[in-house]
Amino acid sequence: MKTPNRPLFAWPLDRRISRYLFAAVASTATGPIAAADFNIGVGAGTDRGRVDCVRSFPCDRSSAHGKLFFGYPINDAVDVQAVFFEAGRFKGGDATPLGTEFGGQFKVTGFGITGGYRWHLAPSWSLVARGGFAAVRTRFDYVRADIGSASKTTLQPLAGIGLAYAITPSVRLGLDYDVTGFKVHTRRGSLQMLGLAAQYAF
Repeated sequence: MKTPNRPLFAWPLDRRISRYLFAAVASTATGPIAAADFNIGVGAGTDRGRVDCVRSFPCDRSSAHGKLFFGYPINDAVDVQAVFFEAGRFKGGDATPLGTEFGGQFKVTGFGITGGYRWHLAPSWSLVARGGFAAVRTRFDYVRADIGSASKTTLQPLAGIGLAYAITPSVRLGLDYDVTGFKVHTRRGSLQMLGLAAQYAF
């Protein structure tokens, strides 16, 4: 396995993505925008990244995550959501083809778009399932400072399920579980995120 001195990819968050998303959503609307046409929310919680580990370096597969999401309801049951998430850091390692072990930290961030379907279970309670894709950037910082770091951005499936309670017609609190993947060099891993979320419709 090669250990490059520079990141393979640079992935600055491009503000144009947000502008294109807003334009695409706005183009689907006709006439004046009514109340509760859009929603925005934040979430945070624990997560787990499946990384490889070696004996000579620390290993930690758990971390914390945060997310910011923006949604557009197509009707009472179906919506489209854009989400940005930061999954914290995981410690792991691997070995080169010659058997030399190395270790470091994985940092995972992503931007995704999903479609969701909501079932209304009871007054104020609902269950939502989501599926889509995310551009996931993984950066690996080597323990040895002279080696540097490596990074890679890949397209990954993104799926999730959530249980929500509507405090008011505009405010929901929920428990979300989301799953995606990440990759750096030739190594792949899964990312599982569990946390609380708050959403406001306007």
